[in-house]
Amino acid sequence: MKPSLKRGSAACRRFAADSRRRFNEYVELCLTSGFIPKSFRPLQIVGKYLAKIWVYVQVGRIRIVGKENLTAPGRIIFCPNHSSMFDAPVVFSIMKRMPRYMTAYEEMRGLWGLKAVAMGAFGCFAVDRSKGRTVIDPAIKVLVEGSPLVIFPEGKISGSGTYLPFKKGSAVIALNAYERIERKDRVGIVPVHICFGKRDEETAGGPYGAMAFKWRGGATISIGKPIYLDEISPMTADAVTEAVRKAIVTQACNTTHLPD
Repeated sequence: MKPSLKRGSAACRRFAADSRRRFNEYVELCLTSGFIPKSFRPLQIVGKYLAKIWVYVQVGRIRIVGKENLTAPGRIIFCPNHSSMFDAPVVFSIMKRMPRYMTAYEEMRGLWGLKAVAMGAFGCFAVDRSKGRTVIDPAIKVLVEGSPLVIFPEGKISGSGTYLPFKKGSAVIALNAYERIERKDRVGIVPVHICFGKRDEETAGGPYGAMAFKWRGGATISIGKPIYLDEISPMTADAVTEAVRKAIVTQACNTTHLPD
């Protein structure tokens, strides 16, 4: 082999090794609780339409009530109830803006790191639920910078459809963001209720293959009016969380319900 070809081959190997190293480092960052990956708008748009097709195939037709609240003014956190693995693609498919999604880092693992990178580009950022505080400050910064957030306040899927206790994270993020912008803009939480026409408790937590068409009964998504912090007294995390909880659970349907 000619010396020039050897040098070229060695350069290609170094480039490939360096690319793999940088890719693996970025994957690790994407799986780090609180790291905010760079989103990619064209991929978000494509992902939204793919989600619409996916949801239609496995869930069916989606009916939206209160669609106008998807574009509520101010800095907004959308808080849906969480009763199945389909919740995330359903919410992703109906959003008018391109929010950031707080996502359990376990859901971003797989496909040799491609899943973490792709989900990060879609707008997801990882949270380790055992180290929840690591994500609070980055999420506050996202909201302060003007990007909407999607946070499931129950923290995990309720397979039975029974509402789980609501965590205060979204309220804490909203309150801190409100103070950081010196109350110069409105900050609010939009309650979202997802009601599936059919549910299958055994597959609520996935995987999607096992869920198959057992959930194909359509869904109704109720988008409530924004709950703005300046309308709540006292303006505390407990009071905000309770206001959001009430707005969601009052939408209870045949597949979601309060504890007995």
